[in-house]
Amino acid sequence: MSLSKHVAVNTHYTRSVNLERDESSAALVESYIPTSRSLRTLSKVSETFSEASAPRSWSLIGPYGSGKSAFSVFLSHLLSSPSTPTTKKAFQVLRRADKTLPRAFANVTKHKSGFIKVLVTGAPEPMSARIIGSMADAAEKFWQGRKGKKPLILKKLRAALKSEITVSVVLELVQELQDQLKKTDCAGILIVIDELGKFLEYEARHYGANDIYLLQALAEHAYKGQSVNIYLFALLHQSFEQYAKGLGENLKNEWSKVQGRFEEVPFLEAAEQVLRVVSVAFETSFSEKQAAHIAKKTAAVTKVLAKAGALPG
Repeated sequence: MSLSKHVAVNTHYTRSVNLERDESSAALVESYIPTSRSLRTLSKVSETFSEASAPRSWSLIGPYGSGKSAFSVFLSHLLSSPSTPTTKKAFQVLRRADKTLPRAFANVTKHKSGFIKVLVTGAPEPMSARIIGSMADAAEKFWQGRKGKKPLILKKLRAALKSEITVSVVLELVQELQDQLKKTDCAGILIVIDELGKFLEYEARHYGANDIYLLQALAEHAYKGQSVNIYLFALLHQSFEQYAKGLGENLKNEWSKVQGRFEEVPFLEAAEQVLRVVSVAFETSFSEKQAAHIAKKTAAVTKVLAKAGALPG
């Protein structure tokens, strides 16, 4: 019996996830597996829904392939309009893993059109322009098809891209956007910066870009409670200070202060959780007789390993 004829790997678990490309992927949502780490992170987020002032900035730190981007896409669908098919599917997936979390997420978007999603993928360029550009796209998408005059903030966001974007300019635009969204049924603003390390490396090589201070300012702004809150996620392969190597001691200290504004979440799973994902990734097409034969052989091997104490919990 040739295994290659009966075993295949679901490609949803083999290709990397790109925030902007896969934002609307129903297949990604359907195939997502909420692990213990992702459920704990979702719980942390849900705890801030009813708080006026609370830390709403997280840094997800883990190696390539640890599921940070997939988690972010899944989260974005949980916070989208409750009427969309992908959001309904995301809630179905979450209910199978946890009975209480879906209620918290459903309540925050109940009778509303969900969050607007500002999804940014890192690149060796200034981060401020990318954030404002993505925010302009998200705002235009939100107001598209809505009756009435479009708010002036849409033009202001586009105009900002043609001039120097300082930290104060970004905060002013963000606040004005929040003020306009208060007049609508928007539930909040989700900002996810994937591959943040690329922006930080650019900052380290071009001191004066002020992107590191922009992160600090956004995190502090997100902390303040408003009717339309900001939830900020930074996705990294390593901690902030690792990107500050080669900088002076004063700058390293500044970068450490910025990291302190984010709640750090080590996005690493235990071996048992990884095995859960791997087991779902395999697709098989064995006959009943073949499956029974494999089960018998597997049971025999497992019995020997268990007797030798060679199996994990």
